[in-house]
Amino acid sequence: MQENSQPMIWYYFKWHYGKGFKEAINTIKNFLWFVAHFFSFKLLFKTLFAPWKRMGESYGEGFDLGAFASAFIVNSLMRVVGFITRIIIIFVGLVTYVAVLLFGVAVLFIWMFAPVILMGCVLLAVTFIIV
Repeated sequence: MQENSQPMIWYYFKWHYGKGFKEAINTIKNFLWFVAHFFSFKLLFKTLFAPWKRMGESYGEGFDLGAFASAFIVNSLMRVVGFITRIIIIFVGLVTYVAVLLFGVAVLFIWMFAPVILMGCVLLAVTFIIV
């Protein structure tokens, strides 16, 4: 039976800055994936000029200038409403995406210095107990 000659703290640091760091990055990637798919940016850009909720008037049979103008105005208005609504949703989604990205960078920064911060807090607590 072979004994481990390395202290347990070595294995913690190896995990923390190795596998733990990779898992933290993957978790942030999952959050970013979720936000992108929750707001479905691809679909919103693809249907940017589509009528809102596919609402609209049919142009009808034959040629009636009043019915044609009425349907054209309603259909144009529904496209404008759809455009404005989709732009607002895209903007909110992009703000959310950037917020999640910045929060993720902050978490990674804290993750990198967490052991040092923890040791500093323990040393500070010990000095307060001693003094």
